[in-house]
This record gives sequence, structure tokens and C-alpha cells, in this order.
Amino acid sequence: MRRTKKIDLAGVDIPSLPLPSTGEKLIHDSEALGLALRLRASGSRTWIVFESGKGKTRRKTLGDAFSLPVQSARVCCSAPLPTPQKGNSGLYSETASVAEVMAGYLAFGEDRRWKPSTGRVMEGAARLHILPPLGARQVRAVTHSEVMKWHQELTRTTSAARMALSTLSGMMLYAEDHGLRKGGSNPCRGLRKKARGERGSHLTPATMRRLWKAIEGHAELYPDPCDVIRLLLLTGARKSEILTLEWDRVEDGRAVLEDSKSGPRTVWLCAPAVAILDRRRSLSRTRFVFPGMNDDAPRSSVDFAWKKIRKAAGVPTLRLHDLRHHFASVGVSNGLDLRVVGALLGHHDIDSTLVYAHMPTSAIKRSANRVSRLIDDALSDPGAPSPTRHRPSRARSQQRVRSFAGTLTEVGNG
Repeated sequence: MRRTKKIDLAGVDIPSLPLPSTGEKLIHDSEALGLALRLRASGSRTWIVFESGKGKTRRKTLGDAFSLPVQSARVCCSAPLPTPQKGNSGLYSETASVAEVMAGYLAFGEDRRWKPSTGRVMEGAARLHILPPLGARQVRAVTHSEVMKWHQELTRTTSAARMALSTLSGMMLYAEDHGLRKGGSNPCRGLRKKARGERGSHLTPATMRRLWKAIEGHAELYPDPCDVIRLLLLTGARKSEILTLEWDRVEDGRAVLEDSKSGPRTVWLCAPAVAILDRRRSLSRTRFVFPGMNDDAPRSSVDFAWKKIRKAAGVPTLRLHDLRHHFASVGVSNGLDLRVVGALLGHHDIDSTLVYAHMPTSAIKRSANRVSRLIDDALSDPGAPSPTRHRPSRARSQQRVRSFAGTLTEVGNG
């Protein structure tokens, strides 16, 4: 790797810079300390910043040089995000800037709410996409039209617009809680945070039939991944929650998780899900329900098998996470309260959590079984007795889960 002299990168035509024949080279900016443009033989041109601390120097990637202007890269480098003391909620002045409040918001989330990886992504969104254009603005002065224009421009230049909008929206709610804005004045209100399309919607009966048939067809070749996918469909759990599940967390029709994406939570298990776990427990010799190549670690992925299954089912863009959305859709379309569905899915929403706090666990468990039975009904032969009306024995449930020979019928009148 070769370093060149420092130059003013604002006066350079980045696309015309020659690439190294192999590896990478760095061109350091003469105006912003620590900022450099990294050129790679593969064709990528990326902004990076060198940061020093505790006797070590590390470099952090800021973003693609084609989508992030040099002025914005300099702001991220020379005016990094403030880092207030942990646990300090902050007493802000009436003229507090977006940069000041964003620092307090991220520190609050790091201490009390988010996983470390989530905090890093949100900090990156703030440094790259929020602070350069909005950091100096007073929080109380930011308007809806201003945010709308910012979001429209950002959407045209980066795929991180959704995360940036979500981060800014959360910070504005935090500002309301601290009296810096009037309640309900979030300028991000009404802007789309999630992509619209077919993904994440209620899967049709025809899609479910094809999907289940594909799972059956691959069960012998990929037994573990197929069990993972079945549990995702029957529980509405996150992929990481199922893949990292340990046997000592499974008890009495539920899986008690100490550290999910949203913190400690319970995944409620219906009879078919319990039958899958009982079958696996009888054959298991490790502490993980789905061990990896090394028995001391859980399985890390089912992506290879899932690509085969969804291709065979004719849904090549379907995500594993869409099975979680389907679980929620079945519950909502069959009359379950949105707050109960949120509790089943383990959503981390402060207002909703306050409602869940006084809800009996028996009510949540009954709701979990109801959603799972509705989905389980769709796995049975159309002419077979419904397990909702006739409760099968444990042995019969195990046999049905083992064979998975039924076809899917319409879910909607549970």
C-alpha cells in the first residue's frame, strides 16, 4: 500500500483518479486531519478517517466517495459526534442543536435500549447523513418540509435513507420527552420509514402451499435448516433467536431468552413447535438446539438451504424475516389486538411495553397458541379434522410434525 502527499481533495475529479493495479492506495486530504480517499484495484473509491485513542490508531470507513461529497466527509471527520458521559440524560438549553441532542439520544440508547451493533449503525447514520446537513440546526426549529426535502435528496443518493430517517425520528421523540419540542411535533411524522412492496405482507394460501411443499421436499437433505424455518413460521421469532436457542432456555411451552435483539423476552411455543423441539432434544448432545460445525457454537446461518427452498416455492425474493411478518399478519387479521401481537413478537416499543406490563402471561400464551394454531391449520389436509376443534395427543402432534405431509389451506377464519 502506497501513501501519496496530502492534497486538497475538493479540487480533485474522483472518478478520473487512476486505480492501483493491485491492492489499494490512500490519498490524504490536506484540509481535514485524518481524512483520506481509499482507491482499490477493484474499482471502489471510499472515504476513510484515521482516529487515534489509547495509544492506537484505527481507521473507520465513512462511505462511498461517489455518494458522499468531500464536504460532508470533512464534516464527519473534523466535527465528530459529541460523546457525553454515559447515563447523563442531559439538561439541554432551548437553543440546543441537532448535534447536541443526537449525542444524548445515542448515549441514552446505548445505555438502556439498543444492542451495540444497532447503536453503531445509528451512529454511522447520524455522522454521515444527519449531522452534515442538519447538525447545526436548532432542534426546535427543524420543520417537516425541511426534513422532507432532506429525505428526498438522501433517498436518491444512498440506500441508508431509511435508517437515517428512523434515527432522526427517534431523536425528535427524545427531544419531545426533554421539552425541546412540543409533544406530537415530530417533523419526521408521515414520512415513510419502511419500504413498501410485496415483502412483509400476509402470504397468500397459494404461496404457503408452495412454500410448505418446498420445505418438505428439502427436509431430508437439509433437516436442521428446515426445522429452523418451521419454527420461524410457527412462532414469529427472529432468525437469530431460533439459531442461538439453548436447551436450558426451553421450558413449559416457551423459550425464555435473556438477550434478544430487544432485550430479555419470551417466545411462546405451540404444540407443533414443542413437538419439533422434543424430537430434536431426544437426539441432541450439545447445549444448542441447532449446533454449528463446532458443537460449542450455534449454527450461524440457513441461507443456502433457504435459497433452494424459496426458489423451489417460486418466491425467490422472500426473506426469512417475512415469515415473522406473516405470523403477525395472521394474528391481526384474525382479531388479535395489535398490542398483543407486539408482545408476541417482542417489539421494543416504550408505549406498548407499558401496556404489556400489566397483561397476564396466560393471556399472551393463549394468544400465541391461537396464532400458531391458525398457521398449523394451514399445514393440514383440507379434509382432516382441525387441531383447533379436536386437540390431538402429544404423540399424534409429533407424528404430524415429523411427516409434514399435509397441504396448506386458507388461513383467515380462525
